[in-house]
Amino acid sequence: MDPASGVIVAQTAAGTSVVLGLMRCGRIWLCPVCAATIRHKRAEEISRAVVEWVRQGGIAYLVTFTARHGHTDRLADLMDALQGTRKTADSPRRPGAYQRLITGGTWAGRPERGLDGIRDRIGYVGMIRSTEVTVGQVNGWHPHIHAIVFVGGRTEGERADKRVIGVFEPTESALKEWQDQWRAVWTGALRKVNPDFTPDQKHGVDFKRLETERDANDLAEYIAKTQDGKSPALELARADLKTAAGGNVTPFELLGRIGDLTGGVPEDEAAGQGTLEWNLGRWHEYERATKGRRAIEWTRYLRQILGIEGGDTEADDLDLLLGADAEGGELRAGVAVTEDGWTAVARRGLDLAVTEAAEGTDGNTDPAAVGDRVREVLALADAAETVVVLTSAEVAEAYADMLAALALRREEAAARRRREAEDHDQDDDADTAQERARRHVARLAN
Repeated sequence: MDPASGVIVAQTAAGTSVVLGLMRCGRIWLCPVCAATIRHKRAEEISRAVVEWVRQGGIAYLVTFTARHGHTDRLADLMDALQGTRKTADSPRRPGAYQRLITGGTWAGRPERGLDGIRDRIGYVGMIRSTEVTVGQVNGWHPHIHAIVFVGGRTEGERADKRVIGVFEPTESALKEWQDQWRAVWTGALRKVNPDFTPDQKHGVDFKRLETERDANDLAEYIAKTQDGKSPALELARADLKTAAGGNVTPFELLGRIGDLTGGVPEDEAAGQGTLEWNLGRWHEYERATKGRRAIEWTRYLRQILGIEGGDTEADDLDLLLGADAEGGELRAGVAVTEDGWTAVARRGLDLAVTEAAEGTDGNTDPAAVGDRVREVLALADAAETVVVLTSAEVAEAYADMLAALALRREEAAARRRREAEDHDQDDDADTAQERARRHVARLAN
């Protein structure tokens, strides 16, 4: 992160070690290392939100959206149909089936006429969306969306001023109307893009209600342990932990088989399926199709309504990674390694050996002993002279400097989110004006 300060490898009071000062790529779709940390932190956020909402008396549903697909369908086309297209220099962004769910008069009502919509009758507050992708040799790509939907809330205010003023139990007829509407909109939107993507009514949209606060508390305890569908927050966030079903594989399973096959493991002994060429082709297609897309996204202002800090951009993912670096607990002895020294360590693949040396197995936590162990490893990279031993006080001082830098980064991120929210509001106002003009022209034409 900062070439002037280099990297600090420190021992914690618990006897483990942490590496501070390294930049992360933050690629939640592509990097198994960063994805694990980011998704773990995202799952914690989702869990806190659901627990708090259920505790207040609100209602949450886990809703899964899928599309029909075949082995010849391109992942980019399926992602466009589900999530919408991305804005480019040559074309505007086009909404996907997901965005269609919460648009239109049936959903939003017609406030100017005093008419409520479905969202008012069910007390819709917002949702958290996660997109997951698997692939198989028989049925091809299978992207699908999981969403936790928060309903049963009475709100007042709009946009940044929106807040919950109470909760209620929606009627069975209102909930059925909502579910029927979303199923119809979802299948209709996919049919319009490509009739072959149209799912049947049984499999296209699935609703599961979280019944009690205990469901939410169990969810919180279950975070980051495994993923088999029992935890709605993990179902959203921890795609990196999944093993795909039905003969499919996850993208990281593609990557694992690529690593095995390029490393000399025989095809029949390597995990996963398919030839090296097939796996490389699917991985490259996955890279292109997910570029610029958000894996996990909250409805605008939902975080604010539920009191959850943070955001959903790549910069916010990096904030989570840096925050995780700062969670190692009380630091004791450690070493500072210069930028050149750490470059030599990484080039030789000795970074794990350095962290293990900092932990030690002999129980000796004296700074000099920690430094000696680390120097032995760096000597293998001809970089022993790049190590500076730090006392616990010096480690604490360096740790405080990093926390200060992280705090500054978070302040900058908060300012960035405020600017983005203002820009979105302006875009919404422009879109609303254009829609009013379009309806006016249509009425004149009729």
